[in-house]
Amino acid sequence: MGAELKHEAVLRLPLPDAKIAEAVLRALRPEAERPPTGRFSASVALEGSTLMICIRARDTSSLRAAINSFMSWARAVVSVCRSLSPRRHI
Repeated sequence: MGAELKHEAVLRLPLPDAKIAEAVLRALRPEAERPPTGRFSASVALEGSTLMICIRARDTSSLRAAINSFMSWARAVVSVCRSLSPRRHI
């Protein structure tokens, strides 16, 4: 198939609480399971309220792009969750 996925990053994102962590996991899981290109692969999991994102990519450019995408999506979900909760302030 394509080139070997030899570049790797593991992101550990501590999230405000377990409910938000679960929401982020559920939102990112489809992106990890079906990446839009073969330039990277990803997996997502939770350790308590810490989101673990493991990304493997062909090259550093693909790795950077994937990291930016997953971080942006995670930030958006956290922002939405916070805006829906009357007790939370950004």
